[in-house]
Amino acid sequence: MKTRLLLTLTALLLALSSWANGVEIDGIYYLLDSSTQTASVTYTGSSYDSGNSYTGSVTIPSTVPSGRTTYSVTSIGNYAFRECSSLTSITIPNSVTSIGDWAFRGCSGLTSITIPNSVTSIGNYTFYGCTGLTSITIPNSVTTIGSSAFWGCSGLTSVTINSNDVVSKAYTRSSNLFSIFGTQVKEYIIGEAVTAIGEYTFYNCSGLTSITIPNSVTSIGSGAFAYCSGLTSIKVDAGNTKYDSRNDCNAIIETATNTLVAGCKNTTIPNSVTSIGDVAFSGCTGLTSITIPNSVITIGDSAFWECSGLTSITIPNSVTSIGNSAFYDCSGLTSITIPNSVTSIGNYVFLGCTGLTSITIPNSVTSIGYAAFDGCTGLTSITIPNSVTAIGDWAFYYCTGLTSITIPNSVTSIGSHAFEECTGLTNVYALRDEPDQYNCNASAFSDNVPTATCILHVPMGSKAAYAATAPWSSFENIVEEDLTPVRQVTLSEQAGNAPAATCYDLQGRPIIGTPQHGIVIVRYSDGTSRKMYVR
Repeated sequence: MKTRLLLTLTALLLALSSWANGVEIDGIYYLLDSSTQTASVTYTGSSYDSGNSYTGSVTIPSTVPSGRTTYSVTSIGNYAFRECSSLTSITIPNSVTSIGDWAFRGCSGLTSITIPNSVTSIGNYTFYGCTGLTSITIPNSVTTIGSSAFWGCSGLTSVTINSNDVVSKAYTRSSNLFSIFGTQVKEYIIGEAVTAIGEYTFYNCSGLTSITIPNSVTSIGSGAFAYCSGLTSIKVDAGNTKYDSRNDCNAIIETATNTLVAGCKNTTIPNSVTSIGDVAFSGCTGLTSITIPNSVITIGDSAFWECSGLTSITIPNSVTSIGNSAFYDCSGLTSITIPNSVTSIGNYVFLGCTGLTSITIPNSVTSIGYAAFDGCTGLTSITIPNSVTAIGDWAFYYCTGLTSITIPNSVTSIGSHAFEECTGLTNVYALRDEPDQYNCNASAFSDNVPTATCILHVPMGSKAAYAATAPWSSFENIVEEDLTPVRQVTLSEQAGNAPAATCYDLQGRPIIGTPQHGIVIVRYSDGTSRKMYVR
């Protein structure tokens, strides 16, 4: 009995030892699973980091015999060829369905590899540091590619993608598959099996210069080519009925799921477009002008983020919504008119637009979001219409060129730091009779606002209330004025028996047409003048 038990334990230990170190068959080591009669290629040493010695050309068979059993080779295991820098080529059979984590990590001598159509998954860091690889084809059988699978493949210049699952799901919150190919990949070939290019798929692929989209593709996610700063040509196969060909960059401007790239200088969006998607033109530093048709209803979040070359843009009256950060850091933008169809200015919309010198906010706008004009140092004056009820935190932070601002009596909330660092302010017009009704945060005019010299203009009879209410009490020059609003002022207005009038803004410039809102100076032909608030 003891002898039989000892023999059984010895056999078990030998089996465990064989499993731990792999079974060598014709120069290749395998882990064998007798229950499924499958084999997985493994490393040669006692552990993955101790002397893996595969060299030269290796051909993996589809089956291997061991004892009386024939095993099907179905996988290349984790670390199988790790750091085999002398491995020059490998042949993978059609029986293999998965390639494990770190399987070819550091195989710098490997110049090419063919992944068979049987493979459905490629693990994490599988080809990490394979600097000798110059091209690779991902077959349509592959449904998942792990994190950083091709990281550090600095020699790759061409990638052929036939897998719809890979292209449509390339981006996740934790990683972006194709951005890890680095700056050197200049060409991606998308196969006919691909029907969808997912959101942010080629995000930040700065080395990419051209791409051809086959006629099988019917969906392109927002931001798919964002920050592809070297991309100068996007071609769509003539047979593609969704993205009509021949217009290169314009071919991608279609519906809400669109994007453009920095290499496309000037773009006309077709009338079929109803929405400009999130980050659609993000990072298009070469974009200098764009025409938005009347068909567009919404402009998505970060749609023109960092389009520093954009100098002007016209937003049509069809637009009802402008997303957060839509014109973030468009430093070349000098003027913009927001149509009266827009009801709110979102968070960070014009943050960093240092070249912006004038902007018209229509009476339709009811709120100005968080940091909406943060850092707009070129703005000298702005009139907030009587429709606005809320001015967000940091809304005009660091608008150092701002000399005057009018806050209407419709405003019931002024956020923290709203006008902080507005060092050039000389006049602030507060139109409410009771300052408490502004609900102005104590820090709204903090830090370097020149409250010692800036004049705070308030309605008649309200000076004492403002002088006793923070933060208004920080202004040392509070002046009462008749700021009674009028509905409309025209160039030929008659006030009682007064002669015809001309309107000027607070900088003394004549106003052409009818003033829409804000403080204006009405000068009559008899030499008299009157300051009015138009709402």
